Amino acid sequence: RICSMAASDAILELEGKEEKLVKRLLQDSFRYRCDGMSESKLDGISEALGVEKVRAKEVISELQRVISGTLYDSRDRNGTVKLLPKSASKNLKILLANEIADQLPRWRESSVSNLVSPPKLIDFDWRVDVASSSSVLSRMILPTVFVEITIQEQARKHREMSGTRNIHFELSKEALGTLVRSLGKIRDQLSNVK
Repeated sequence: RICSMAASDAILELEGKEEKLVKRLLQDSFRYRCDGMSESKLDGISEALGVEKVRAKEVISELQRVISGTLYDSRDRNGTVKLLPKSASKNLKILLANEIADQLPRWRESSVSNLVSPPKLIDFDWRVDVASSSSVLSRMILPTVFVEITIQEQARKHREMSGTRNIHFELSKEALGTLVRSLGKIRDQLSNVK
């Protein structure tokens, strides 16, 4: 379990604050969970909350903890409320639990898309060409398959868009037969997995 303890009282700094501000702080807490916030961003948050910068950092840290606990432990609204300090008002608990629950699908998708994984197949295209060659004795016709695969690569740096890459290759009739047989074996193995 990621987070089973209640968040600290730093979250109580959100009591009585505008709903719009609380929602923005939740968004920022998730957005900057890996890189941390810039000093100017923290200055703005501490000013909006009316607290010292150190206390603003604690608030953000505790919001990140509640978000992580909800996201990675697959908690519902009631589970999120249990992560909040007992001394928090009912209104604050409901606001935080509802906003986190509303954002959870998008945050989950974002977290999964940032996992390291092999390249993803985006597109596949092919064409068959017939190459002819001649010798003194006979003329040979060789069918050849040209394949183009487009893949989406993993981003190399955080906050960098992942790019696509095209891969071109050529297969003889025999190589294509081997590939098709191998893919058939993979399909058969996958169909046996339940």
